[in-house]
Amino acid sequence: MINIVVVLVLLVGLTAFFATPWGRPALKTALLVPEVTSGFPVKPLEWVSKEPVVSEVNLQVDGKEIKADLYRPQDNKQHPAVVFTLGVVITRRNPAVTKFAQALTRSGFVVLVPDLPDFLSGFIWTDSLNSLISSVEFLDRQSFVQKNNIGFAGFCVGASISIVASEDAKIRDKIAFIAAVSPYSNLFSLAEATLLGRQKIKGEYVDWQPAELTVETFNKGYVNFVATAEERELILGKLMASQTIPESEFEGLSPEAKSIYAFLANRDVAKFKELESNLPQGGRDLLVELSPDTNINNLKAKLFILSDKKDTFVPKIEGEKLAKMLPKKQVYFIEVDSFEHVNPATNLPRWSALKQLFILSRYLYNVLNQIV
Repeated sequence: MINIVVVLVLLVGLTAFFATPWGRPALKTALLVPEVTSGFPVKPLEWVSKEPVVSEVNLQVDGKEIKADLYRPQDNKQHPAVVFTLGVVITRRNPAVTKFAQALTRSGFVVLVPDLPDFLSGFIWTDSLNSLISSVEFLDRQSFVQKNNIGFAGFCVGASISIVASEDAKIRDKIAFIAAVSPYSNLFSLAEATLLGRQKIKGEYVDWQPAELTVETFNKGYVNFVATAEERELILGKLMASQTIPESEFEGLSPEAKSIYAFLANRDVAKFKELESNLPQGGRDLLVELSPDTNINNLKAKLFILSDKKDTFVPKIEGEKLAKMLPKKQVYFIEVDSFEHVNPATNLPRWSALKQLFILSRYLYNVLNQIV
C-alpha cells in the first residue's frame, strides 16, 4: 500500500527543489528533453504550458526585407530570447525547426527564426551574418524581451555564424549566451578537412569522410566568386559530377575561375597550400571574416559547445579548438559519441541512446542554468 505521507513529503520536497536556482533549470531540462528527443513516450511540456503565439515579422537587412517567424509565450511577461540559426538548406518552416521553436517557447523563451538567404541557397555568405545582427537588434527593441538575456541557438554553420555575429561591435554587448551544436572554428582548416578528407588532431592527420552536403556547400561558396554564370555552371557541374574539365575548356576560363576550380578539384596534400594561396583575395578575405576564431577575443557571451565525435558535417576537432581559445569560465564544452550530426532521432542501441540522452540533458541544463 502506498504511504500517502511519504508521497506528500516527496512532492513537497520536489516542489521546493524546483523553486531553487538549481531546481528551475533542472525542471526546464526535464520538460524540454522529451520534446526534442524522437520517440520519447511522454511529452509533459504540452500538459503544463500554453500554445505559443506565432507570427511572421519583417527584418530590415541592408535595405532589404527578410522574413522571420516569431514565437512568444502566451502571456504579458518579459522572457529570455533566442535567435534560432540553422544549417544550410533548412527552412524556418521545417517540421523539426517549428517543433523545437515551439518547445523552447513553451519553456519560457521568445524565439526568432529568420530566413537566411545564402544558407537557403546552399552556401555561406555575409548575408546571414547581417541577418543575425538585425535579428538581435529586433529582439532588443521588443518590450516582451529581457534585454540582458538574448542569445543564439545555432546548429553547424548556423552555430559558427552566430558566434561571428556575436563578436560584432553592433551586438556583442547584447548577447548573453550562445548554444552552439557542431560549430566550425576556422574555414581554412574546414576546407582542408573537407577537400582532402583528413583532420588534424594533436599534430597528427587522421582520415575524415565529409558528408556530401558539406562538400556541396564548399563548392557552391567558392564558385560564387566566379564572375560569369556560364563559368559557375561549368565548374559546379563538373565538381558535383566528379568529372574533370577538359584542358581545352580549362584554358579558356578566367584567372579567377581557374584558381577556384584548381583548388576545389585538388586532392593532393602537397599542392593544397599553394593552391589555397592562389585563390582570389576577396574569397580569402571572406573566409577570414566568416571564421569564428578570427575575432574570438571580441566575444563576450558565454559559449556552450556540443560536438559529435563522429560528425561527418564538421570535424569534431573544430569545436575543441574553439573551446580552447576562450577562458574556462566563458565556455562549456561537451561531446557525444554519435549524434548523427545534430539529429536527436539517431537510431542507437538502448544503452548508447541513454548515454547520449544523459549528455544532452547535461548540456541543456548548463545552458538553461545560465539563463533561468
